[in-house]
Amino acid sequence: MATVLVVLMVVSAGGLSPPCAAAAKEEKPVVVLPPAAAPGEAPSADAAAFVRSCCDTALQADRDGSSFCYDHLLPYAAFFEGNQVKVAEVAATILSTNLWVYVDQLRKVQGGAGKGDPNLNACVDDFSVAAGENITREALQSLGRLAAAGNGKRSKEDLENAQKWIKGVEKPYNGGIGKASGCEIGYLFTYSDDLPAQKTLGYTFDTASSLINHIKL
Repeated sequence: MATVLVVLMVVSAGGLSPPCAAAAKEEKPVVVLPPAAAPGEAPSADAAAFVRSCCDTALQADRDGSSFCYDHLLPYAAFFEGNQVKVAEVAATILSTNLWVYVDQLRKVQGGAGKGDPNLNACVDDFSVAAGENITREALQSLGRLAAAGNGKRSKEDLENAQKWIKGVEKPYNGGIGKASGCEIGYLFTYSDDLPAQKTLGYTFDTASSLINHIKL
């Protein structure tokens, strides 16, 4: 049974003529995280140590990344119950949410200060595809099944679904490296004041990617 709820929100595509807008709609996932600890409520020492271990193991070469991972996942420590896949699932859910916040910010810039910027247009297109409803839903459902299955009983297909999703996000995130994407994310810092989600996008991506790639069947 999946541990993260995925529902759909239908959003009319913006910037289209009325006839096209009526026909073209975009579905994006709205994901719900498990209950987090209340402000000031500390998890048990064992639960906190488990989160620390997962983050340090997955991001062992990145001290800042490991600290970000720990700080952002610690509020859900009681939910994990010693299950590393649940940690990866929550990290992926956070990334999915942040991706759509980022896409929405990109689109606002696209209609304003960045109007006519071909690189910005490519980034909007590539990140929209990477965060799309179908592949995101499949990835989160796969992670939910992996978390429920337990060690030695996990599906290779489910793991591959999650890895496919994170690789799809990696293409625009890597900014056209090796022609993987038309988006050069480095040039988007021109609009950094209008893209606050970009400040932590790298950390949320690295956290989810590293944890997913450390899942054992």
